[in-house]
Amino acid sequence: MQKICVVPGDGVGSEVIDSTLNILECLDLPLSFERTVVGIESFEKNGAYLTDDALSLASDCDAILFGALTTPNDRNYVSPLLLLRWNLELFANVRPAKCLNPEFCLSPLDLVIIRENSEGIYGGMERELDDGKIVTERIVSEAGCQRIIDFAFKYAISNSRKKVSCVHKANVLRASDGMFKKLFYGSAVNYAFYNKIKSDDCLVDAAAMYLCKEPDIFDMIVTLNLYGDILSDEAAGLIGGLGFAPSANIGEEHALFEPIHGSAPDIANKDVANPTGSILSAAMMLEYLDMTNKAAVIWDSVKAVYSDKNKWTKDIGGNCGTEEFTWHLRNEINQQAANR
Repeated sequence: MQKICVVPGDGVGSEVIDSTLNILECLDLPLSFERTVVGIESFEKNGAYLTDDALSLASDCDAILFGALTTPNDRNYVSPLLLLRWNLELFANVRPAKCLNPEFCLSPLDLVIIRENSEGIYGGMERELDDGKIVTERIVSEAGCQRIIDFAFKYAISNSRKKVSCVHKANVLRASDGMFKKLFYGSAVNYAFYNKIKSDDCLVDAAAMYLCKEPDIFDMIVTLNLYGDILSDEAAGLIGGLGFAPSANIGEEHALFEPIHGSAPDIANKDVANPTGSILSAAMMLEYLDMTNKAAVIWDSVKAVYSDKNKWTKDIGGNCGTEEFTWHLRNEINQQAANR
């Protein structure tokens, strides 16, 4: 029995996580679930957004299933999600963007963005100068770059991807992004020779344009932290919105799975949140835990549900709320599981 740390978080986090657990329940999985409180509720109860007990539980579990967080208006706030990434060394952020139905997608996209997750500008290293200017610093290390590049190519091999594109801004950030690009091509030579994986590179601003205009030129993208965060939201927009985008945060010993959307407090507790991203994140979790057949049932069932307009969620013009969509998907999963 493998143990999963469940972190609903804030806003719609509890709704999409409850939907996800409902789906996992019908798959008869050898998993146990332990909940913990993180975020605004934790701060109100414990005076900390992430307690030592919550971090300890997350560290002791085989995987973490995460909901969403609200960012408070507090200059000293540090996101519990960032703290989990740093403490558990979750250096790789994997964000698939896959169109489930061309009728509500702007592009029939099937893309994976691999984002460096532990360095870059999100360290929050900012300082004020006497003249009113603010300096923001970032860390980009050779070891961190090489680690995410190797991860991306290995992911490509194990998932039958044909090309990896390096996205950067080396024409301006010549030392840091220049190093990232150089290390990428140093590795790409070996993977091209032994694994027949193609490679190319693109400036981040051009990549944003190509995602809109010619998204088919990309198969996989590997990039630095901030660029990956922005481009993956753009990719989500092409497949229907943030509610359709799952993600995984992977380290050497730990892994955390979450939808890429925020806590959306304006729609919390109204039964309108789309749980698809959270459910597909759970499917990625099952793949990580070597339950690939069960993960495939989820992916196939989600696609089957979205083939019927009567079962579409409200964010794409359908009529289904969170609970009704979950009910439709659960029925589909039971049918799929019975036929396998």
